[in-house]
Amino acid sequence: MGLWHLWIHRNDFLFRTGTINSQVWRKCTQGSAEFFSIGLVTKTKQLKTVVPVGWEKPPRGWLKLNTDGSAMKNPDRVGGGGLIRDHDGAWLKGFARGLGYTSSTLAELWALRDGLILAKEMGIQQLIIELDALSVVILLNNDTENSLMEPLLTDCRNLLKEFPCKRVIHAFREANQWVDALAKKGAQSLYSFDVFCNPLSVVEAILAADKANMYYNRLVNP
Repeated sequence: MGLWHLWIHRNDFLFRTGTINSQVWRKCTQGSAEFFSIGLVTKTKQLKTVVPVGWEKPPRGWLKLNTDGSAMKNPDRVGGGGLIRDHDGAWLKGFARGLGYTSSTLAELWALRDGLILAKEMGIQQLIIELDALSVVILLNNDTENSLMEPLLTDCRNLLKEFPCKRVIHAFREANQWVDALAKKGAQSLYSFDVFCNPLSVVEAILAADKANMYYNRLVNP
């Protein structure tokens, strides 16, 4: 993982930017540490099947929070974003934050923390949380300690306890596209946190598709 980051930086230096990123050592060490922390999963060759994937509306009386982290290549700025919607798929609150330079996993946790704080301030009692980062979902659904993710991981776990009824589930990226757009907006800003009470133009088309229950085909292991 460390060598891969060095190789990418070397190619950017030679063929694109011509400048050295002084933070490349940080990405090498963080990426390598996360790689070994999360662990290696042995993969067997399997035939994949096509399944329909889309954002699903929460049950009546519940709200849904989707969050995501995103990295931009200029040079590797990171942002987080999220959105809270009701059982009709209506926009309630969206947000985006610029995070500077950090790892993708920590960006996911930052976005989740922001979303949980916003949901708590709204007085939400029944909340479904969806993320497309499976490793983060696994960490939240067990008590495994992970010093590399602290104190954000503990903050997120403590915030989850504030909700009487909650579920943390994994969603495929196709069901999280508009949140990725918000996270990218955060990555384009510098350390600011913005809350949006109305839909942004960059996500209106995707939101309309979700409200119409549109799905996308995805290849998955059986």
